[in-house]
Amino acid sequence: MVTQNKKREVLQNASILIENDSIKDIGQVSASADQEIDGTGKIVAPGLVNTHTHLSMTLFRGYADDMKLQDWLQKKIWPLESRLNGEDCYFGALLGSAEMIRSGTTTFVDMYFHMEDVARAVSKSGLRGYLSYGTIDLFDPVKSSAERQNVQKFHEYVKQLANPRVRFAVGPHAPYTCSEEMLHWAKEFAEKNNSILHIHVAETRREQADSHKQHGVRVVEYLEKIGALSKNMLAAHCVWLTKNEIKLLAEAQVKVAHCPVSNMKLASGGVAPLPEMFEAGIPVGLGTDGAASNNSLDMFETMKMCALLHKASRWDPTILAAQKVLDLATIEGAKALGADHEIGSIEVGKKADIILLDAKSPNLTPIHGKETIVSNMVYSASSGNVDTTIVDGRVLMEGRTIKSLNMGEVCEKTEELASRLVKST
Repeated sequence: MVTQNKKREVLQNASILIENDSIKDIGQVSASADQEIDGTGKIVAPGLVNTHTHLSMTLFRGYADDMKLQDWLQKKIWPLESRLNGEDCYFGALLGSAEMIRSGTTTFVDMYFHMEDVARAVSKSGLRGYLSYGTIDLFDPVKSSAERQNVQKFHEYVKQLANPRVRFAVGPHAPYTCSEEMLHWAKEFAEKNNSILHIHVAETRREQADSHKQHGVRVVEYLEKIGALSKNMLAAHCVWLTKNEIKLLAEAQVKVAHCPVSNMKLASGGVAPLPEMFEAGIPVGLGTDGAASNNSLDMFETMKMCALLHKASRWDPTILAAQKVLDLATIEGAKALGADHEIGSIEVGKKADIILLDAKSPNLTPIHGKETIVSNMVYSASSGNVDTTIVDGRVLMEGRTIKSLNMGEVCEKTEELASRLVKST
C-alpha cells in the first residue's frame, strides 16, 4: 500500500476499513464489512488528482492534431465549440469521466461550457470534480455582464445539486480573453464563495510577448499590477515565467497546474520551471489538459512525461525523482486544490478515494521491494494497470469493469455527436 502520508509509508499486508465515504482504519483490520475487495497481488494507492482539464473536449480527440496553436484554435477548435450544446457536453463529460475512472483519477478540475450538463455527468459517474464555467468576455462590457450571470447561475445550480463531490469553481479563461474588470470580479466572487479561481496563465511565449506589448509588463506582472492575483488562484500551465513572476505567484499564494503533455504536443516551447516553483514554495499539481490537446486523460502517462521532460531539459536525472512526481499527482495536487485535508493520501479520516493496480502485470514485474514500487508507478505503470477505482467509498470500477456508467451507450452516443459536430464545420 502506497499511503502518500507524511512519512510516505509503503505498507505490506495491510487492510483498509471504509465506513460510508471515509477511511476508518488501516492495518490489521478485524472488522467485518458489507463488501470485501481482495487486494492480493495489487498495489493500493490514493486516487490521482488531475488539476486541469476540459472534460467535454473528449469529443474532439484526434480531430485537430499536428497543427500550430493559433491555427488549431482558430480553424478547428473554436468553430466546433461554437456549435456545442448541452447534450454534447454531457456525453463528452461522461466519456471523459469513464476514461479517468479507468486510469485511476478520482478528482479533477474542469473548465468548459454548458457546465450544468457537465455537473450532471460528473454526478452520475461518481467522480469528484471542481467545475468552472469558462468565462470569456473579450473586453466587451455587454458580454461581460452576460458572462457574470452565467457564472452566478452555475454557482446556484451547484448549490442546489447538493452533491459534496461536485464543487463550484470560478473560471476566467485567461488574461488575454478577459477584461480587467472581469478578472477583478472573478477574484472577488471566488474569495467570497471560498472557491478555486481556475485560469490559464503564461501558456505560450506569444502570450508573454503580447502582454508586454499591450501592458508593458509580463502576464503575471500584469495580474499583480491590477490586483488580480489571489490565494484562491489555480494557474494552469505557467510555462513561460521569469524568477520575478515566480516570486509574485509565491507571495500571492497562487497554486499551479502543470500540464507537460499538452505543452509538448502544442509546442509551447518552454518547460515550466518546476524546481524554481518548488524552491519558492508554490504548491504544484499535475494536469492532463483536454483530450483535444493531449490526447489522453491518463495521469500515469502525465507522471512519466513530467519526470522525463524535466530530466531532459535540465540535463539532470535527479531533478525530479519518482516520489516527487507521484506527490504532484496525489497529495501535492490535493494541496493545490486546498483539499489535502480530505484527499491525496490514504490516511484515517480522509475520504476513501483509492485505486488498485494489478502488480502482476508484465510491465510492473518484478518489484524488488517497497522502495521500487513508487518508481514502478511513475515509470512503468499505465492506465491499463488500474483494476479498481473507489471514490467516496463507492466502487466505480472493479476488475476493469465500470459500474457507474453504461459504457456501450456512452461510446455510441459520443461517436454520433462527434460525427455531427465535425460534419457541421
